[in-house]
Amino acid sequence: MPAKLMLSLIAVAQFGVAYIASAEPLQNKEAVKKARPPSPASQKVTGLLYEIRLPQDPQQTTASSKNASKPVVAYLYGTIHIAKANFYPLSAPVRKAYAQANTVVVETDTSDESSNRSVIGKLSYGVGDKLQNHLTPSTWMTLGEMAAESLQQFQFYKPVLVAMGLTVSAGMQLGYDPAHVLDRHFITAAKKDKKNLIELDSVHYQADVLASLTDEEGDAILINTLNSFKNGDISREFNRMSEAWLAGDADKLAQINLDASNRDIGSKKITQKLMDDRNPAMAKKIQDLMLAGKKLFIVMGSGHLAGENNLLALLQQQGLQVKQIR
Repeated sequence: MPAKLMLSLIAVAQFGVAYIASAEPLQNKEAVKKARPPSPASQKVTGLLYEIRLPQDPQQTTASSKNASKPVVAYLYGTIHIAKANFYPLSAPVRKAYAQANTVVVETDTSDESSNRSVIGKLSYGVGDKLQNHLTPSTWMTLGEMAAESLQQFQFYKPVLVAMGLTVSAGMQLGYDPAHVLDRHFITAAKKDKKNLIELDSVHYQADVLASLTDEEGDAILINTLNSFKNGDISREFNRMSEAWLAGDADKLAQINLDASNRDIGSKKITQKLMDDRNPAMAKKIQDLMLAGKKLFIVMGSGHLAGENNLLALLQQQGLQVKQIR
């Protein structure tokens, strides 16, 4: 599965990885060895941090107005949903942006364990059905060749969940750890610091989109993932994404996301449903929260910042001022 999809769907993958990735059946040690992960220890961890401002009423900003209201400012942190322990502590500007906020906005709250179990149910087959029934013979054969004795453990789950679990497993072989993902870090921090926590989306909606994939679409995602394992692309993509994010290179990261989203029909559908179609409502919700005077720290997967219908462009179209902080 392309890493682009990880940007919005890692929440679901975290729930399934315990079931799927535990056996670590797909090993490509040579590819992993060649695709060494970047070392954050030698560079400043920045990521993509943006300042968002509401335009002020000119009547309230005159020099003679002692009671002029301060401009409403929010911060948006574009994240990747892979991380290593040494990504932390995050840079001072990011910590300061989080500290000033009274409200943390996330895509989904991935800490709800009851929701996690429900998601797994939606992406699993019922009694009397199995994965093999929904794959082409060639894809099933490829999975069998790579999974060997672990093949039967995949029979319970839909192709997209298998692909996601295997993608997480590939990242873990490179030293990335789902326990350190940035979204979960800020969700935990917000609850500990008693900040308001607001979801822009629902993990159940995401799961419903995944569950709606046709057999053809699910097969396309899974065979793409398996081939990426074999040729080492999956490892290289993890590291290209990480390097671009660490460097705060928004253009490079956007291109990586766009390239990955167009690799197969399943990825295209998910990108359309979970990124492009959802961005307008997310942009409107952010603006409404700012108009209500909330001090926001927004944690958003960088996949939402790529493409013509990206979140930053939509915010600017609504009249908000957006500036990247480096």
